[in-house]
This record gives sequence, structure tokens and C-alpha cells, in this order.
Amino acid sequence: MIGLINFAHSDPLYNAFPDKSLIVRDTPKNLISRILYGELKCGMVSLVEYIRNQDRLELVESATIRSSREVMSAILVSRKTRIEAPLRISVTEHTRTTEFYTEMILRKLKLPYELIHSREREASKLLDEAEYALVIGDEALRVYSSGFRIIWDIGFEFNARFSMVPVFSVTVKRKGVDCSMEIRNLNEAITNSGKFIDAAVKENKDRMNLPKSILDLYYNRMRYDFIPGVSRTIEFLSGALASSQS
Repeated sequence: MIGLINFAHSDPLYNAFPDKSLIVRDTPKNLISRILYGELKCGMVSLVEYIRNQDRLELVESATIRSSREVMSAILVSRKTRIEAPLRISVTEHTRTTEFYTEMILRKLKLPYELIHSREREASKLLDEAEYALVIGDEALRVYSSGFRIIWDIGFEFNARFSMVPVFSVTVKRKGVDCSMEIRNLNEAITNSGKFIDAAVKENKDRMNLPKSILDLYYNRMRYDFIPGVSRTIEFLSGALASSQS
């Protein structure tokens, strides 16, 4: 079995996957646990979670969740119209990679900040806890119709500040297991995912009550293939994580 993230960004991959009986869809937080504890052999997980568990996981050069620049579904939002330091940021629990990118950006800009970890996901509830909120996935996309102020697109800011491909999720397998059949299917899904974008747009337009133009733009910027820039980002983030923990 292979795990795919149950956010809209993975819908074209899921729909293009040849054998859906092999797929489990779940949150990033749950997928890393299910792979580490043996329920799943392989799957897509947060990049930061892969780096933190390299002793037990093996990177597979297959599907990624990354963007051409703006990612749209990893955003810093506020009821304010601009950034005012120090920033108190409420952070949803499913966003470890986006959280680390945000901290890197804030440190680069020398902006003082405080992170408040929350179990909430919706922007409105996160903003009840702090002046700023870090929102990802489908809840981030809903912000585009909410009236809240989008302060930063984290993918865009990371690319602009560090000249790196913004990578959010990668494919991994537990060391010592055979996941070749699932990965063949996943690679086929990457190749064919473009054929299923229109269906994903239609489904999520109704499900999330979003304009078609927003979803067209979103999927146009989404990338799944593993390019050399992905490896560079992984190496860069690995070094940054090690430095932050020393």
C-alpha cells in the first residue's frame, strides 16, 4: 500500500493512479506515522519529516509536491493589511515543512516572531488565536474567497529569499521494504496527471466553493516530477535543520 496526502494538490495524482486499491489517503501527520510504524510501506510525506527520519526512511525519486514558484496552498494570512513585528503566528499542526520555511524567511528578514501551535486548521479559527496564521492545503485555498489578507505565499518567499525550488512533500519508503509496484504506479500517475487536472478543478470548485480561475491557476503551478532542483532543496534544508538543532 502507498499513502497519498488527502489535500486537493494530490487529486490529479490520485485520479491518474492505475490501481486505486493500493492507495491510502490521509493527512501528512498521519501518513508519516503509518509509514514509520509499518502500516504502509511507502508514501508521500512532509519534506521535513523525511529529513528528521532518514535513519528509518529511504527517499524515492518519484512524486513530489512542489511549485513552479508560488504554491498558493501554503500562506501566511492576517486580518491586518501589512506585517507588524513582532509577529505572533498561529500554526496549524499539519504544516511542518511550511513552518520551517516560514521560520527561515523570518530569520532571513530579521523579523522577531513567536509561533503558537494549534490543532485548528481554518484561517478564521487560527486568527482567533494570533494576529497571523500559517495555513496550508485546502484551508489555504479557501482563504482566496474569505476576505482575509494574504501576507505571504510561502513558496514564493522561499524561492525569492533562497533561490531554491519550494518542495513541500516527497515520496519515501521504509528501509528494507519492497515498494516497486506502488512506485511504478505512482510514476505512471505523474506522467498522466495532466489529463486529470480538469476533473480536479471541477470537483474542488464545487467542494470548496472556489472560482474556477483560482483552481486553474493553482494546478498550473503545481509540479509532481522529481527534478535536480528537488535534490538541492533537500540538501539545503537538511543543513538548515541540522544547524537549527545544534
